[in-house]
Amino acid sequence: MENKRNDKRAFLITAVLFGLLTLTIIILAASDYSNTHKKEGIVVFFVAIILAVFGIKVLRDKYESLKRGEPLKDERSRKIETKASAVAFLIGIYWLLALGFAIDEFKLGVPASSVPNVGIAGMAVIFGLAYWYFSRKGE
Repeated sequence: MENKRNDKRAFLITAVLFGLLTLTIIILAASDYSNTHKKEGIVVFFVAIILAVFGIKVLRDKYESLKRGEPLKDERSRKIETKASAVAFLIGIYWLLALGFAIDEFKLGVPASSVPNVGIAGMAVIFGLAYWYFSRKGE
């Protein structure tokens, strides 16, 4: 009983944080576009919309599994998460190395304040792809 309550609480916290993050990104992108009328604001806005669509699907699937009485994380999902985290960490290190090399070598016009954002976003994408790969692989 306590486990179900913790799962519901974790789901609610995740849903609220996801909603706030998505709303913040959309507001900032809209504000940036309205002030500067640059195309980057529209791109960020569409990325936020895509994030919201995928996030709503994931949250809906998790909510339905909670309604059926299934735990948020079972042994398989914990194993997949562990494998994906290890692989994403190793690939993420090389991603950051390649990012630093590319910025220096190819004289990319990436502002210094954006480098951590690009690095973290890349690592998040790598983790998502690794998680997807291991969940489809079936091990």
